[in-house]
Amino acid sequence: MPRSGDRYVMPDGLGEYLVVRSHEETGGEYVEMEWSLPATAFAPPPHRHPTQVESYELLEGSLDVMIDGVWQRLATGESATVPVAASHTFRLAGEPVRVRNFHRPGSRFDEFVERQHRFVTSARYRGLKHPSTALAMAAAWHEHRDLLVPTNPALRAAVAALAPIGRMRGY
Repeated sequence: MPRSGDRYVMPDGLGEYLVVRSHEETGGEYVEMEWSLPATAFAPPPHRHPTQVESYELLEGSLDVMIDGVWQRLATGESATVPVAASHTFRLAGEPVRVRNFHRPGSRFDEFVERQHRFVTSARYRGLKHPSTALAMAAAWHEHRDLLVPTNPALRAAVAALAPIGRMRGY
Protein backbone atom coordinates (compact mmCIF):
# COMPACT_ATOMS: atom_id res chain seq x y z
CA MET A 1 0.00 0.00 0.00
CA PRO A 2 1.55 3.33 -1.06
CA ARG A 3 2.49 5.90 1.59
CA SER A 4 3.75 9.47 1.42
CA GLY A 5 7.44 9.44 0.60
CA ASP A 6 7.22 6.32 -1.59
CA ARG A 7 9.21 6.95 -4.76
CA TYR A 8 8.64 4.91 -7.91
CA VAL A 9 11.60 5.22 -10.27
CA MET A 10 10.72 3.80 -13.67
CA PRO A 11 13.28 2.40 -16.13
CA ASP A 12 13.67 3.35 -19.79
CA GLY A 13 13.34 7.08 -19.14
CA LEU A 14 9.76 6.73 -17.94
CA GLY A 15 10.32 9.09 -15.03
CA GLU A 16 9.97 9.13 -11.29
CA TYR A 17 6.76 9.34 -9.26
CA LEU A 18 6.78 10.50 -5.64
CA VAL A 19 3.72 9.92 -3.47
CA VAL A 20 3.15 13.16 -1.55
CA ARG A 21 -0.20 12.10 -0.03
CA SER A 22 -1.69 8.64 -0.60
CA HIS A 23 -5.29 7.56 -1.03
CA GLU A 24 -5.18 5.97 2.43
CA GLU A 25 -3.66 9.02 4.10
CA THR A 26 -6.34 11.36 2.74
CA GLY A 27 -9.22 9.00 3.49
CA GLY A 28 -9.70 8.62 -0.26
CA GLU A 29 -10.29 12.35 -0.77
CA TYR A 30 -7.34 12.66 -3.18
CA VAL A 31 -3.96 11.31 -4.25
CA GLU A 32 -1.15 13.85 -4.57
CA MET A 33 2.00 12.94 -6.47
CA GLU A 34 5.04 14.73 -7.82
CA TRP A 35 6.28 13.54 -11.17
CA SER A 36 9.82 14.13 -12.44
CA LEU A 37 9.84 13.32 -16.14
CA PRO A 38 12.77 13.42 -18.57
CA ALA A 39 12.27 15.22 -21.89
CA THR A 40 11.77 11.87 -23.64
CA ALA A 41 9.27 10.39 -21.16
CA PHE A 42 6.46 8.20 -22.44
CA ALA A 43 3.04 9.84 -22.05
CA PRO A 44 -0.16 7.85 -21.59
CA PRO A 45 -2.60 7.48 -24.48
CA PRO A 46 -5.63 9.77 -24.37
CA HIS A 47 -7.89 8.53 -21.61
CA ARG A 48 -10.63 9.63 -19.26
CA HIS A 49 -11.30 9.20 -15.57
CA PRO A 50 -14.97 8.20 -15.09
CA THR A 51 -15.16 9.57 -11.53
CA GLN A 52 -12.09 11.75 -10.98
CA VAL A 53 -10.91 15.28 -11.56
CA GLU A 54 -7.20 15.40 -12.40
CA SER A 55 -5.02 18.46 -12.09
CA TYR A 56 -1.48 19.33 -13.12
CA GLU A 57 0.67 22.08 -11.62
CA LEU A 58 4.03 22.72 -13.28
CA LEU A 59 6.81 23.01 -10.73
CA GLU A 60 9.64 23.14 -13.31
CA GLY A 61 9.74 23.22 -17.10
CA SER A 62 6.83 23.22 -19.52
CA LEU A 63 4.32 20.59 -20.52
CA ASP A 64 1.63 20.34 -23.19
CA VAL A 65 -1.72 19.13 -21.85
CA MET A 66 -4.63 18.05 -24.06
CA ILE A 67 -8.14 18.28 -22.62
CA ASP A 68 -11.03 17.26 -24.90
CA GLY A 69 -8.92 17.74 -28.02
CA VAL A 70 -7.54 21.18 -27.12
CA TRP A 71 -3.81 21.44 -26.42
CA GLN A 72 -2.37 24.06 -24.09
CA ARG A 73 1.20 24.64 -22.98
CA LEU A 74 1.77 24.99 -19.26
CA ALA A 75 4.88 26.76 -17.98
CA THR A 76 6.37 26.76 -14.49
CA GLY A 77 3.76 27.95 -12.01
CA GLU A 78 0.79 27.31 -14.29
CA SER A 79 -1.84 24.63 -13.85
CA ALA A 80 -4.69 22.86 -15.63
CA THR A 81 -7.64 20.87 -14.38
CA VAL A 82 -9.25 17.97 -16.25
CA PRO A 83 -12.98 17.57 -15.52
CA VAL A 84 -14.53 14.16 -14.79
CA ALA A 85 -14.78 12.03 -17.97
CA ALA A 86 -12.84 14.49 -20.18
CA SER A 87 -10.43 12.93 -22.68
CA HIS A 88 -6.90 14.02 -21.87
CA THR A 89 -3.20 13.30 -22.07
CA PHE A 90 0.05 15.25 -22.03
CA ARG A 91 3.30 15.46 -23.94
CA LEU A 92 6.69 16.76 -23.03
CA ALA A 93 7.77 20.04 -24.60
CA GLY A 94 11.40 19.03 -25.15
CA GLU A 95 12.67 19.51 -21.62
CA PRO A 96 12.50 17.67 -18.29
CA VAL A 97 9.60 18.64 -16.05
CA ARG A 98 8.43 18.37 -12.47
CA VAL A 99 4.67 18.23 -12.08
CA ARG A 100 2.45 18.19 -9.01
CA ASN A 101 -0.48 15.92 -9.89
CA PHE A 102 -3.77 15.40 -8.06
CA HIS A 103 -6.54 12.86 -8.60
CA ARG A 104 -9.79 13.71 -6.76
CA PRO A 105 -11.20 11.50 -5.32
CA GLY A 106 -8.10 9.37 -4.82
CA SER A 107 -9.67 6.17 -6.17
CA ARG A 108 -6.40 4.42 -5.37
CA PHE A 109 -4.57 6.03 -8.29
CA ASP A 110 -1.37 5.61 -6.25
CA GLU A 111 -1.91 1.82 -6.24
CA PHE A 112 -2.25 1.88 -10.04
CA VAL A 113 1.15 3.64 -10.27
CA GLU A 114 2.63 1.18 -7.78
CA ARG A 115 1.38 -1.75 -9.89
CA GLN A 116 2.96 -0.27 -13.03
CA HIS A 117 6.21 0.15 -11.12
CA ARG A 118 6.21 -3.46 -9.86
CA PHE A 119 5.93 -4.69 -13.44
CA VAL A 120 8.49 -2.39 -15.10
CA THR A 121 11.06 -3.17 -12.39
CA SER A 122 10.47 -6.93 -12.46
CA ALA A 123 12.47 -9.57 -14.31
CA ARG A 124 9.44 -10.02 -16.59
CA TYR A 125 9.76 -6.52 -18.07
CA ARG A 126 11.44 -6.60 -21.48
CA GLY A 127 10.94 -2.98 -22.60
CA LEU A 128 8.10 -0.76 -23.72
CA LYS A 129 7.69 -2.38 -27.13
CA HIS A 130 7.71 -6.01 -25.98
CA PRO A 131 4.35 -7.85 -26.28
CA SER A 132 4.45 -8.78 -22.59
CA THR A 133 4.28 -5.08 -21.74
CA ALA A 134 1.05 -4.73 -23.74
CA LEU A 135 -0.40 -7.71 -21.86
CA ALA A 136 0.63 -6.36 -18.45
CA MET A 137 -0.63 -2.85 -19.17
CA ALA A 138 -3.91 -4.17 -20.57
CA ALA A 139 -4.44 -6.23 -17.42
CA ALA A 140 -3.69 -3.22 -15.20
CA TRP A 141 -5.89 -0.81 -17.18
CA HIS A 142 -8.73 -3.34 -17.26
CA GLU A 143 -8.48 -4.02 -13.54
CA HIS A 144 -8.61 -0.26 -12.90
CA ARG A 145 -11.26 0.56 -15.51
CA ASP A 146 -13.24 2.38 -12.83
CA LEU A 147 -10.20 4.68 -12.61
CA LEU A 148 -9.09 5.21 -16.21
CA VAL A 149 -10.41 4.26 -19.65
CA PRO A 150 -8.70 4.77 -23.04
CA THR A 151 -10.75 7.15 -25.17
CA ASN A 152 -9.72 5.55 -28.47
CA PRO A 153 -12.29 2.80 -29.26
CA ALA A 154 -9.64 0.54 -30.86
CA LEU A 155 -7.38 0.82 -27.82
CA ARG A 156 -10.35 0.17 -25.50
CA ALA A 157 -11.12 -2.99 -27.50
CA ALA A 158 -7.46 -4.06 -27.39
CA VAL A 159 -7.36 -3.61 -23.61
CA ALA A 160 -10.54 -5.68 -23.23
CA ALA A 161 -9.17 -8.42 -25.52
CA LEU A 162 -5.63 -8.55 -24.08
CA ALA A 163 -6.49 -8.19 -20.37
CA PRO A 164 -7.71 -11.81 -19.92
CA ILE A 165 -4.55 -13.10 -21.62
CA GLY A 166 -2.43 -10.85 -19.39
CA ARG A 167 -4.21 -12.08 -16.25
CA MET A 168 -3.90 -15.71 -17.40
CA ARG A 169 -0.14 -15.17 -17.78
CA GLY A 170 0.08 -13.69 -14.29
CA TYR A 171 0.46 -9.99 -15.07
